[in-house]
Amino acid sequence: MSFWNWLFPRTPLRLSSPLQVDQAAQALRAASARGNLTATGTVVGQVRGERVHLYHRAPMRNSFKPHFRGRLYATAQGCELRGRFALPGLVLAFSAFWFCFCLLWSVITAAQLGGADLRLLPAILPGLLLMGFGVGLLRLGQHLASDDPRLLTRVLRQALQCPSP
Repeated sequence: MSFWNWLFPRTPLRLSSPLQVDQAAQALRAASARGNLTATGTVVGQVRGERVHLYHRAPMRNSFKPHFRGRLYATAQGCELRGRFALPGLVLAFSAFWFCFCLLWSVITAAQLGGADLRLLPAILPGLLLMGFGVGLLRLGQHLASDDPRLLTRVLRQALQCPSP
């Protein structure tokens, strides 16, 4: 597993359902609450046409929890839901910006110092520490939401009337 995949995991999911696409979309809408501010259920998101975007709403805010994004496809037996669990795009973009900034800070500082004086070498520590803080925060958030894919998969299976694995 590469460092990037360890830091930003993406877990694919594929479920077959006996329901037709429009029935499956309706069942998914019924199993989830719409909107973010007024939602009362634990599974929140949107189902628009054949596109599905769901996530687990917990009492504690966690921007690093995985969201499920997928699509319903018609098959001869009904439909199939294909998608993956991954970080929201905005969180992924901000994290990439954060890590690039920290790395750039450290590289520029090291380049400016050159071999002038080894006593100035700790000047690169802030960038490295901030990068380590970012990795730790990201992994902590993912750990706190580690049950979300299992919970969402169970809700998706029930809504789509999928057989148990």
